[in-house]
Amino acid sequence: MRGELDIIRACDILATTGWRGSLERGPGRHGISNAFFLYLRDPDGHRIELFTGDYLTLDPDFEPLGWKIDDPQRQTLWGHPAPKSWFEEGSEFAGVEPVEPKMPVKPMVAR
Repeated sequence: MRGELDIIRACDILATTGWRGSLERGPGRHGISNAFFLYLRDPDGHRIELFTGDYLTLDPDFEPLGWKIDDPQRQTLWGHPAPKSWFEEGSEFAGVEPVEPKMPVKPMVAR
């Protein structure tokens, strides 16, 4: 529970110090990893994820969970869907040309 509270505290700090506009998505919980998350933009516009730990699996007999690619909960178990900027904006890397994705996707986008 400590990690989740740290993310809430980060939201409070950003909101009360003039950085509320940097909050891009979250807080929320990822479906596949069950991790609590918050996405924000740094002053240069780069997307940063604050992320708590995911499932803790200590038992080798633990049954794996299966997810279908079109299950919207695999992206976000709860919380708002990703904003349109999520799929249209990203940081460029020196010497790397963007390419079209190899797998077709149908993102669930917040309106």
